[in-house]
Amino acid sequence: MNYTWIPYYQEFAEKLLAFRNDRKSLLKLIYERREELLAGYLHDEDGYDDICSDIDPFTTFGLFNRGIKSQNRIHTAEVFKTLLGIKAEVPKDFTGIPVLNNQKSHFFGFRSKRNANDIENLWALFEKVVKNEGFEDEYNAVVSQFIININITMALFWIRPNNFLALDSTNRDYLQKQYGIDLPKKVPDYKTYMGLLKGIKDKIASKEIKEKAFYELSSNANEGDHTSDRDTDYTWYDDVVRILSRRKSIVMYGAPGTGKTYDVPEIAVRLCDPDFDCSSREDLMKRYNQLKQDKRIAFTTFHQSMDYEDWIEGLKPVADNNQVTYEIESGIFKQLCDEAARPIVKDKHIGIADDAVVWKVSLCGTGDNPVRKECMDNGHIRIGWDDYGPVISDETNWSIYNGEGKRILDAFMNSMKIGDIVMSCYTNTTIDAIGVVVGDYEFIDSYHDYKRVRKVNWILKNINENIVEMNDGKTMTLSTVYRLNSITLDNVKALLDKYQKPTTMEVNTKPYVMVIDELNRGNVSKIFGELITLLEADKRKGSKNAESALLPYSKKSFMIPSNVFIIATMNTADRSLGTLDYAIRRRFAFIPWKPYSLEGEVDGFDEDLFKEVSALFISNYEEYKESGWVPSFTLEPAETLSEEYKPEDVWIGQSYFIMEENGEDVTNDRILYEIMPLLQEYVRDGVLTEEAQATIDNLYQKAIEQ
Repeated sequence: MNYTWIPYYQEFAEKLLAFRNDRKSLLKLIYERREELLAGYLHDEDGYDDICSDIDPFTTFGLFNRGIKSQNRIHTAEVFKTLLGIKAEVPKDFTGIPVLNNQKSHFFGFRSKRNANDIENLWALFEKVVKNEGFEDEYNAVVSQFIININITMALFWIRPNNFLALDSTNRDYLQKQYGIDLPKKVPDYKTYMGLLKGIKDKIASKEIKEKAFYELSSNANEGDHTSDRDTDYTWYDDVVRILSRRKSIVMYGAPGTGKTYDVPEIAVRLCDPDFDCSSREDLMKRYNQLKQDKRIAFTTFHQSMDYEDWIEGLKPVADNNQVTYEIESGIFKQLCDEAARPIVKDKHIGIADDAVVWKVSLCGTGDNPVRKECMDNGHIRIGWDDYGPVISDETNWSIYNGEGKRILDAFMNSMKIGDIVMSCYTNTTIDAIGVVVGDYEFIDSYHDYKRVRKVNWILKNINENIVEMNDGKTMTLSTVYRLNSITLDNVKALLDKYQKPTTMEVNTKPYVMVIDELNRGNVSKIFGELITLLEADKRKGSKNAESALLPYSKKSFMIPSNVFIIATMNTADRSLGTLDYAIRRRFAFIPWKPYSLEGEVDGFDEDLFKEVSALFISNYEEYKESGWVPSFTLEPAETLSEEYKPEDVWIGQSYFIMEENGEDVTNDRILYEIMPLLQEYVRDGVLTEEAQATIDNLYQKAIEQ
C-alpha cells in the first residue's frame, strides 16, 4: 500500500490551522467554490441559502471524507490544493480512511442547537493535536458536545494517522474478530481513549498485532483499497438500495412509527440519483418531489376499493357532442411503466422532445391528393376550417361550420407542441409518413384552402404501415387532428428502426420507482392480476426469461421494463388487514424496519420514555442497543407481550418519542393522544397483557404532572 493520502492530509491540517483566528476567510474560500467542492449541504438550519457563519476544521475535512465517490473526493482535494497552496500531491487512494455518514457530515449543530463555544472548542482541540501538545481538557470538552460521537476519533485519525485510531464499526469488528480486542461503541473520555491507543501500540510493538501502524490496521480492516466508484460510506440505506437494485421490488415492513414512510424518499432518491447528497432532509425532499414531477417516481396508497383498473388499465367514459364513448385509460402503474419504456432522444437536431406525444393528422382526407403531396414536398402539415379566420378566441363564431371544429383547432393550434410526433393518415388503418413538429401554428392566406400550417420535419415518408394493433386495435376516425394516446414513443422508435431510419433514440435505463404505501391494505392479488408473474426480476423486459401479458382491454402485449422498481411499505401491527399470499411474497424482498433510539441524532427525542415503553415489548433492550441497533438482531419478547405476537411486528417505533416540533415541546400531546391510545388499544386487542396497564397508568401520571 502506498497510502498516498497521508502527506496530503497532514499538510492540509497544517494549512487549516492558519485559519484558526480567521474563519471568515475559510468560509469565503469554501462558499466561493461551493458547488465545485460539493458543499451544497453545508448550511445552517434554514436551508441552502442560510450559509454558516462559522466553521470548524473537522467539518472542513469532512468535505472530502464523506460517502461520495472517490473521483469526487480527489477532485475536492485538488481544489483545496489550489486554494490553500498545498505542496503535497493529491491522493491517488484513500486506503483505510473511515468516512462520515452523509446524514451526519457536521461536527457542530445548527444555530439553535449549538452552544456558543462549540466551534471554538473544536478549533482548540485541533490546534493542540496538530502542534502535538497536551489536549486532555480540550478533548473532554468536545466529546460532551451535541453531534459529537465516534466521529471525533475518525477526525483525529485523518489529521494524525500515526497517532490515532478511529473507533468506527469497521475497525471495531476487525479488532474483535482478529485479536479479541473489544472497543467501545460510544466515544470514550480522554483517559479511556488514550489507554486503548497505548494498549494497541504495545501489541503492535510486541507483534501480537501484525500491522505496524494504525493506518495499516485501518486499511486491513477495510480490506485494502477503496478507490472504486462505489460509495465508501456504506450505510443501511445503501444496503437496501443494493437489494432493491437486484430484486426490483421490496417491502419495508414493521410496526407503526418505525420510519418506513419517512425513509422511502431517501431510498428512492439514492436509487434514481446515486450522486445526490442526501445529508440535508430539506434538499432530499426537494429532489424527491422533483423526481415525482419528472414522472420518475409515482406514489399511491393501497386501499380496499382499489382494483386492477386503477393499477393497470380500465375504461373511462368520455362525452363528445352529446355522445358518451369509452376510452381505455392506463392505471398509475402502467403509466409509470410507459414513462420508463419511453426512449431517450440523443440526436436533438431531429427535434423529437423527451416528452413527445403522438398525433394523427389527415391531410385533405385520405389517399393521394395535391395537399398531401405539397405537405410532403415542403415540410409541413395543413388543415382547413379556414372560414373561422386565423385567430380563434371567445369571439369566434362557431356556427359557421355548424359548431364543428373547435376541439380540432384547439388541438392543432394549442395542444400540439414543438417536438411532438405526427402520423399522416393515408387510410383509416394505415399511415404514409411520420414527422416531428418543428414550428408554431401559422395561418398562410396565400394558400387557396387548408391555410392552417405547422412546419414538420418528415423523418419517414412514402410508407404504408398498418397501425391498428399498436393503436389498441382501433382504426382512425374522420376527425382531422387528435392525439393517439395508445401509441408511445417506443412504438415510434420501433417503426423508425423497421424502416432503418436512425434517430439516435436509445433505450431508457434511468430508474423509475413506484412507491406503494400500506401494501397490505389492498387486495394485492386482485390489483396485480396476471401481472404478478412479470414482477420477478428475470421476467422483466430485456431479461433472458422475459415474459409478457395480453392486457384485457387494449389487447396489447405488456411487459414491465427492467428499470421499474417497486418500494412498498407494510404495517405489521394491523391484523385486520389482509395478509400477503406466498405468490406475492416470492416476488418481493422483505426488509424489516425495527425501532431504534434516535438519541444524539434528533433533538427532542426522549430516550428514557422510549426505553420505558420498549420494555413492554422486548426484554433485551440494552443488548439491542449495544449491537448498534443492527436490523438482524434477535428481539426477545417481554412478559407483557402476548405470546402470539413477535416484538418486531407491534413494538411502536421511535417517531412517537420525538417530543419537539418546530421548537415546541409536545410531550404531553404525544403521551396522551398518540402513545397511550395505541397502548390501550393493544391491551384491548390482546397484543399486550393486562400487566402492561401499570406502565400506561405511569405514563398518564407523567403527562398530567408536567
